[in-house]
Amino acid sequence: MDARIAERRREIRTERRQRRWRRTRIVLVGLVVLAALVALERSPLVAIEQVEVVGTERLAAEQVLEHAAVELGSSSVRLRPSEVEARVVALPLVRTVTVRRLDPLTVQIEVRERSPVLRVEGRDAAVLIDRDGIVVDEAAGEDLPVVQIADAAPELGSRVGSAPAVANAHAVWQGLSGPLRASVVRYEAAGPDELTLQLRSGLEVHFGRAERLDEKVRALGAVLEDVGDTPVHRVDVRAPRAPVVMGP
Repeated sequence: MDARIAERRREIRTERRQRRWRRTRIVLVGLVVLAALVALERSPLVAIEQVEVVGTERLAAEQVLEHAAVELGSSSVRLRPSEVEARVVALPLVRTVTVRRLDPLTVQIEVRERSPVLRVEGRDAAVLIDRDGIVVDEAAGEDLPVVQIADAAPELGSRVGSAPAVANAHAVWQGLSGPLRASVVRYEAAGPDELTLQLRSGLEVHFGRAERLDEKVRALGAVLEDVGDTPVHRVDVRAPRAPVVMGP
């Protein structure tokens, strides 16, 4: 019995030494891997040499690079694409951005820009807004439907909600049917409750608030169909169940 107990104790001591040795090897391997990663991170083999910007149209590549703040010579191992994307997407013109490593030395920033759909002309400036109602850029002669307002134009990067008259016009633009939207060249936004559409044909449409849009669009369509070639100067659909038609 004593011999068996002694043998068992030797086995236990052997197992303990083997476990300690396994743990020691794991630690040593981890230290070697960590040292290799540190050496690689500091190596010129992964130092960023080029940052390229693709997909821009209105934006200058320099603007994107400035916001991206990716330093040449820094380690691509340390690069955090999500952080770079968050900085670039803060630009008003940027809808989406994807940052990727093309290789250890090259980073690519792919930008998808917002497309302006309306030109807002205020008393002090003209700006562009996209379909989401974001002020994306200053206007520079774009051939877009105009939203005319009496107040100051909304600030770059803001949403149209900050300018109620513009927000109302934008909501109407969103609610118009395709053919009707294409025929509107001007939105006279005197206030958040007052909106007049000027069609390419010269017809003026008193539209009012961006409410009951479907009814107003149907009413206008029915009026235009009824009048045919009869000269009409103005249509009022603010009360869509009783539209008013005015001649020349």
